[in-house]
Amino acid sequence: MNMLNLPKKVYFKSGSMNVALRELSEVYNLKRAFLVSDPGLYRSGTVTAIDNWLLDRGIRTAEYFSIGSPPSFADIRGALPKLLEFEPDVIVGVGGGTAMSAAKAMWLLYEQPELDLAEAVEAPERIRTGAKAKLVLVATSFGSGAQNSPFAVLRDDGGGIRVIKSFQLLPEISVTDARFTESLSSAQVRACGLATLSRSVRAFAADGCGDYTQGLLREAAGLVLEHLRAAEAGRPDALEKLHNAAALAGAAYGNVLETVDTETPPFPTAAEKAAAGGRVEELARALGFQDAGNLLAAWEALR
Repeated sequence: MNMLNLPKKVYFKSGSMNVALRELSEVYNLKRAFLVSDPGLYRSGTVTAIDNWLLDRGIRTAEYFSIGSPPSFADIRGALPKLLEFEPDVIVGVGGGTAMSAAKAMWLLYEQPELDLAEAVEAPERIRTGAKAKLVLVATSFGSGAQNSPFAVLRDDGGGIRVIKSFQLLPEISVTDARFTESLSSAQVRACGLATLSRSVRAFAADGCGDYTQGLLREAAGLVLEHLRAAEAGRPDALEKLHNAAALAGAAYGNVLETVDTETPPFPTAAEKAAAGGRVEELARALGFQDAGNLLAAWEALR
């Protein structure tokens, strides 16, 4: 039986973060929030603003920012003593794919301290979450769509990339608020947009991509193709379109792919270009292009 697995609540409007986080106290009656982010966002003041917002509503907070890119097993284990001492009833990941992967893995380990992270990679059916805390993910950049996906991308003790996939890692609330994207540089916007486009096309062409996920991926790819240049120029409406595109892609590819490869070059590689056709042709025509070649030409123009 096919299913479309999504976070319980998805907020996706500019300015929606305040409404979403208000639920933590007013709907869920939560008291202790554990904030997870990366050092750059902490220094920028983004996390401090969220921290103060929660404190003003009577929610105590603790923070953890000692994570690499990608976060390592050691980073995740290092947070466990603080998690167990603070006993949060909600974990809030703030940032891009790095911070959200870290928040998912910390949630996993907080819920099941006895579960080894390497074991979670190999046996994701053992993962159980939600007994101690809820997870909230606030995306401040786009590219991974990790706020809506079941993947946590980590670095293991040997330095290799390991990906945990479990729908138990989907958050209670995901937030795609485009206000956070306005400080991104043109280069960051371009890189994120091309990453979203790559993930969207590859997932659309993958086996198991059905009617529901095709629609999400088609919309995501179309939004990037139409709005990337304006977003690079800093137009807020275009930035919001790309932020939404990443969220749509994340919601879709998590239901199509068994893993994600963070080291594959942007689409299309030489092999993908030579093999373009089939589902890529179908996507091209759905987006209004004459054929896959015209879609690839439009793509190359953006690069």
